[in-house]
Formats: sequence, C-alpha cells, structure tokens
Amino acid sequence: KWLALAAVVALLWIARGVLPPFIIAGILAYLLLPLVDEIEERLHIRHAFAALFVFAAFLAIIGTIGWLAGARLGDELRALSREGPSIIENVIVRLTGGQEIDVLGQTVTSRELGRRIEAQIQGELGTPSQAIQAIRTGVDITFGLILVVLALVYMLIDGHTFWRYWLRFVPDEHRAHVDTVSAEIHRVLGRYLRGQLVLIFLMSMLTFVVLEWGFRLPYALWIGFVTGVLEVIPLIGPFTAAAIASTVGFAQGGPTEAAGLIIVYAVLRQVEDQLVMPIVVGRAVHVHPLATIFAVVVGERMAGVLGMVLAVPVAAAIKVVLDYAYPRTAPRIQLPEGVALREDALASRPIVRAPVNPPS
Repeated sequence: KWLALAAVVALLWIARGVLPPFIIAGILAYLLLPLVDEIEERLHIRHAFAALFVFAAFLAIIGTIGWLAGARLGDELRALSREGPSIIENVIVRLTGGQEIDVLGQTVTSRELGRRIEAQIQGELGTPSQAIQAIRTGVDITFGLILVVLALVYMLIDGHTFWRYWLRFVPDEHRAHVDTVSAEIHRVLGRYLRGQLVLIFLMSMLTFVVLEWGFRLPYALWIGFVTGVLEVIPLIGPFTAAAIASTVGFAQGGPTEAAGLIIVYAVLRQVEDQLVMPIVVGRAVHVHPLATIFAVVVGERMAGVLGMVLAVPVAAAIKVVLDYAYPRTAPRIQLPEGVALREDALASRPIVRAPVNPPS
C-alpha cells in the first residue's frame, strides 16, 4: 500500500502542470463546504441539492461583483496599459530632475529615456509572437476556468467522500493516525483560508476608499483589488502592493504623495496584523516567520506565484504532522517538600519533589 501511495504522489508530481485549476477548486470547496453542511442540516435537504444551491449563490455573488465593478476595472486596466509608459517616464523625470543621464555610454535626457522605454514596451506588445501568446493565454485561462467550475461542483457534492476514498490506500495500522492528523489539518486550513478570503475583501475595500477619497489616485479600484489579492502572498505581496501604489503616487504628486501612500500602507498593515488577523484567523496557524520565508521561497521555486500562495498553508499542514509525530514534552517542575500544588494548576506536568535545604 505504501508503494501505491508513493505511485499516486509521483503521478501528481508529474502532472503538476495541470493541477492549478483543481487546487483553486479545492480552495473554493474548503470555503464553501461548511456552508453546504449548514444548509443541509438546517433545511433538511439532500447534500447534493444544498451543494448546488450554494454553488448557484456563489456564481450569483461573483456575477454581481463583476457587474458592479467590472466595467470600471476594465476601464482602469485599459487606461493603465495606455498610460503605463508615461507613468514610468514621469517617475524617471522626477528622480533625475529632468537632467541628462548616462545610459550604456550614451548621454540622454530623462524624457528621452522614458520615451525609449515606452517605445520598447509598445514594440514588444505589438509583435505577432506576443499576439499569438496572448491568444494562447486567453484560451488557457478559459479552459482553466471551465475546469475550476466543473471540479468545484463535484467537490461540493462529493467532497466528503473523496478523503475516505484516498484513505483506503493507507495501511490499516496507520489509518487511524492519518485520519486524526487530517482532521486537524482540515480544521487549520479551513480557518486559514476563510480568514484569507475575509482579509482580501477588507484590505481591498479599505485601500480603495483611502486611495479614492483620500488621495484621488488614478486606478484606485484596480490598485485596491490588487492589494487585496496580493495579501495572500506572505511577506512579498504587501510590499509589492505598496510599491505599485507609491509608484503611481510618485508619478502623480511627487515624493510627498509617495511618502503618504507608504505611511498609509504601513498603517493598514499594522491594522491587519494587530486587529484583523487575530479576529479572523486567530491562532489557527503557528508558523515561525523564518519558516514562512523559507516556505515562500521554496513555493516560488516549485510552482511560481501559486506556490507562494500555498506556502503558508502547506507549512502549517507540515507543522501539524510534526506536532503529532513529535509532541512537545511538558517541563518538569521541582517543588520543595511540604509545598502543595493546586489540582487545577499545571496538572498535566510531571512534578519532582526536591528536598529543602535546611537553613544554615
């Protein structure tokens, strides 16, 4: 059976290139299955009907959000694609003060350098190979979305039976242990993923409100959306979002506006760490910061952006396994002779009676 399990793992590794749609569907199923169970229990309907109801409601919510924000997001993206090179030019001009600079032995003005960068970008995007690549990317995204939808439907309907199917490949003597560990992993990952969803929504809305009405920053909705999505990438995501916003602010209003945006992002980060995360995610995930950095780097090397997103939950799952396999031992407490210990205090820790040295 161990050979069969190893063969399954090897097959998944070989087919890792087609796994992202199924991973995304699995994440969505993690978020929606508790709601399916709740509706099934409260309304006393079949699990399949509850799953289809939740799936339809999920599509309706996504469609409503797309209808409300999609038009503006599309307009901002088109404007950014047109004005992106000019933003780069404005940044270069502000950084150099409009003075001539030396580039590869050639003296050019900052505006000329900006125009060269703009021409290079537009030239690259306008080549036939780029157009073909864009078509391929569009087809891949469409096919991936179809896979996500189909996989999500089956996971919502039969999600509870999937694990029982895979559990039969585990040897009998280890099955109870694996089932116990998997239940704890399921609890940790479920709470973490639901917390991340709430975090994406809150950070997107807060960032949009501040950028739209506080700074009158162009592309505020797009930057707010990107800020929320980048929150799922530990460490690197928040810095990237702050860099995007401060760059646009620097091109528009100079160093003062860029500094103000950096301060705003720092404050939002503190609000997230000190208020939002403890309430939404709680203490579900205990991963050391150094382990988080290592996991993010390894995830990026193995699976790119998706690997960075999955780094923390995978590290948390590994930690659950290690904590189960190697439980922490409670420290031994030495008490002098004659000193009593309350029954409800540290009752689980071993106690060693130590003799009291007589006074000299």
